[in-house]
Amino acid sequence: MPHLALNPDLLIYWGEGRLLVRDLSSGREVLASPEVVTLLDLFRQARTAQAAARALPGYKERSVRKGIEELARHGLLLPAREVLKRASRIAAFRGNVASAHYHAASRDLRYLTDPAQADAFIRERIVVERRPPHFKRYPKAPRVTLPHASVTDVPTDGPPGLESALSARRTVRSFVSEPVSIADFTTLLRGTWGRTGWLAGGVLGRMATKTSPSAGALHPVECYALAWNVRGLRPGLYHYDVGGDELRRLGAGNLRAEAVRVASGQRWVGKAAFLCVMTAVFTRTLWKYRLENAYRSLWLDAGHLAQTFCLLATSRGLGPFTTAAMQDSQI
Repeated sequence: MPHLALNPDLLIYWGEGRLLVRDLSSGREVLASPEVVTLLDLFRQARTAQAAARALPGYKERSVRKGIEELARHGLLLPAREVLKRASRIAAFRGNVASAHYHAASRDLRYLTDPAQADAFIRERIVVERRPPHFKRYPKAPRVTLPHASVTDVPTDGPPGLESALSARRTVRSFVSEPVSIADFTTLLRGTWGRTGWLAGGVLGRMATKTSPSAGALHPVECYALAWNVRGLRPGLYHYDVGGDELRRLGAGNLRAEAVRVASGQRWVGKAAFLCVMTAVFTRTLWKYRLENAYRSLWLDAGHLAQTFCLLATSRGLGPFTTAAMQDSQI
C-alpha cells in the first residue's frame, strides 16, 4: 500500500447521539469510534500502513492494517500524492466550518422530474400535514388602519413604472418562440449585474456600486448566460465581464439541453430564450467577513439580484423566472 494521508475535507462532529466523520467532498459519513479517530490522527502526516501499525504498539498489526484499508475504501484516507493536489474546502472557506459544511451538504440534490411522481410526493408527504397560516397576525395588539392605496398608484415623485412592474411581476414558465432582442438582453445583464459607479471605502479601497445592495459592497455574485434564442447573439455560453461591460464567449452551441440539466431536469427552462446562472466568488466576502454567518450574505445578494432581474424583465414585457433547483457540480 502506498503512502496515505488524511483526506483534507473531513469533518468530525457529534450528531444524533453518535460521533461521525463526514467527507465534505463526497457527502459520505462513517461512525467515528475512538479507534477510527486515533487512526485518522496518525495520517495527518503521510505514512504507510506499516508505519502506522508500528506507531500503535498496543494493537495487532493485522487489525490496524484492516482498519486502514477500510478508511481508504471509504475515502477518508487518500494516496498522499492526491492529497497534495486537492484543495481543502475548509481551508478555502478560511476555516469557516459552518459555511463549508452547508455548502457541501446542500449540493447536487436530487429532484423529481416526472409530473406523476411529483404529484404523488405532494399528496403523500406534504398535504397530509396541516398547512401553516398564510399570514402571521396579532389580533389583540392595538390596530393602526393604513390609508387606502394600491401598489399600482404611481407617486408623482417616484420613478415611473416601478409600481406597475411590481404589480405585474409573476413567475413565468410558458414562453413564446420569438427571440429576445440583444437590446433587452443587454438591459437585463447590465441593469442587474453591471456596475453603476464607485464608492470610497477608506482603508478598504474603492467599492463598486450596483442596482442591488451587497454586504459590504463586495458583490461576490457573477453571472453566466446560456443563450440560444437572442437575436444578434451567437448561441453559446457567456460570462458577463462587469469590469469591461462586455460578454466573453466561453463556449459555442445551442445549450438548451445543458440548461435543463443544470436546472435539475425542469424541461420548461429549455423553452426560454436564455438562462442566467449566478455563481459566487466567496473569497470576496471572506476577505472582509470571516464569520460563521458569512454564507447567508450570498443568498441575500442573490435574492436582491434575482428580484432586480425579474422587475427589469417585467418592465420590458418579458417573462422572468427564478429557480434554486440546481445541479451544482454540473454548473
